[in-house]
Amino acid sequence: MIDRSGNETKNPKSDIASLSINFADVKGLQIRLFGVNLDEMQKLRGGEIFIQGLLRMTGKGPLIFNSALSDFTGRVEPQYSGVPGQVAGEKIQRAIQAALDEPDAIEEAAKIVASTQPIAELLQAHGITPSQLIRDLHAPSTLAAGNTALAIARKSVVAEVRHAAKNGTEQGPDEPARYNVDTHLIAAVKAQKETLSPDQRKALNAIRLELNRKSGVRILLNGDVGTGKTLVFLLAIAAVARTSRNPVAVVVPSDLVARQIHDQAQARFPDLKPGLIVSGAAAPDTHSKMLIGTQAMFSSPAIKKLEALVIDEQHKFSVEQRQMLAHAQTHVIEASATPIPRSLALAIFDGWKQIKLINGPVPKQIRSCIATPANRSGVVGLVRQHLKAGKKIIFLYHRVTGAGASVKDAGQRLSEHFPGLVSILHGKLKPTDKQKALTAFATGEQPIIVASTAVEVGVDVPDIGLMVVSNADRFGVAQLHQLRGRLARNGGAADFVMMVDKELKGDTRERLQALCCHADGFSLAERDMEIRGFGDVLGEFQSGKFIGTFKLSRLDVADFIPEK
Repeated sequence: MIDRSGNETKNPKSDIASLSINFADVKGLQIRLFGVNLDEMQKLRGGEIFIQGLLRMTGKGPLIFNSALSDFTGRVEPQYSGVPGQVAGEKIQRAIQAALDEPDAIEEAAKIVASTQPIAELLQAHGITPSQLIRDLHAPSTLAAGNTALAIARKSVVAEVRHAAKNGTEQGPDEPARYNVDTHLIAAVKAQKETLSPDQRKALNAIRLELNRKSGVRILLNGDVGTGKTLVFLLAIAAVARTSRNPVAVVVPSDLVARQIHDQAQARFPDLKPGLIVSGAAAPDTHSKMLIGTQAMFSSPAIKKLEALVIDEQHKFSVEQRQMLAHAQTHVIEASATPIPRSLALAIFDGWKQIKLINGPVPKQIRSCIATPANRSGVVGLVRQHLKAGKKIIFLYHRVTGAGASVKDAGQRLSEHFPGLVSILHGKLKPTDKQKALTAFATGEQPIIVASTAVEVGVDVPDIGLMVVSNADRFGVAQLHQLRGRLARNGGAADFVMMVDKELKGDTRERLQALCCHADGFSLAERDMEIRGFGDVLGEFQSGKFIGTFKLSRLDVADFIPEK
């Protein structure tokens, strides 16, 4: 017997037994039994011991986990690992056994399984009945039968997710397109002063084909900052508005971005009378065919039946909010540099059309790293290096006020070290003060700006060489990548530093490390999906695990990607 520290003991109250068992092909198999005392173990001397557990190979050799003394039954007995922090495996096992003891339990469960279309089709393809599947899952006659049932249950959950993505994403039944946008789209492209990049042309053509194919298309437009996705979706919905004569809309996360896109739309498509819907703005023209706004659009009386809707930086909006502005036949384009796991899943599962903008107009190299307070001197060195090179620098903080890691406190400290070179920008400033700070930063009069997330989107300054994000672990992957996109807009090299105040562990470190390893948004989103899960495509969850008929199935992204 051993104590909790792993030391041998003669204490009869000790409740841990450590055994070493030698087999012909496995030497020194180590087993620990919890919940037994010395007296109970003494009674087992000289007799047969049956141990139940999970065998795993580790760096220390073979170990049996979750081991327990067991009665020999001669049956294959499934083990339930449970859900950490929610329900223990033993509790599930007792509940399953109680259900199996009910005379009609299997048949009742079989009816539920049979009523689920994607699962019923899958079982038919495998030649197995719903009742046999349930029986083989929870009371298999052989190991082979149990393993086959587990594989089918896993495939069933995948089938449910795919089915939900195709049929449960606010889409109506497939209907052919009521019009062709080609004439107006070609005219809109020719009217632009700039020439579209090859990637922009390819993306716009893919959108065109979808719009001409059916009503109510669903498109995930992925393009990193600087690839020109704004112009692509503006051209697309302008063609829709001119062809259908119905209004279209763009929703963005901030007033600053809404005003910038509105200015673009007015210059490019004056005939559509673009209207601006933001807090405090005058009501748009009643004849406006293109509306650009923020969350204010969700309660605006100006919003009627939309023919097309663009959600820019869709990780900022909930599923419910997006549904408020779109009906089944509304064309919906969700645009983002890093799509949230739920939307990325919809693209992978064939529910949405995935369109990528990969290459920007200029090559750039952004070095990303994680730093702790111990690395502060290295960060100061980067600041001086970029200032000497004539580059601009952003320090970004999660909080506006408060001691330490806040915009106002850091702004004061940096102003003491770099007098006259520091400006401050945050959401609580008056619009005129915001513009003044941005102008001083953009012109280089004050090349260092200390800011809140007001700079996340819409700050289009071409020569930012360094961004330092304080408490980076409090930001999401999509948000950090969006911030990183502010760097080196005119090409060249830049540095992105994610400051944390402690050593990170688990998923948090994996997420920040993913930013260091992935430069483009889509591969980063795929990695984020692997870490966080792909979300409940039927509900409001932006990440997490999909819960289908077989609720204890644990799936990975690899389950949904065809083998090459």
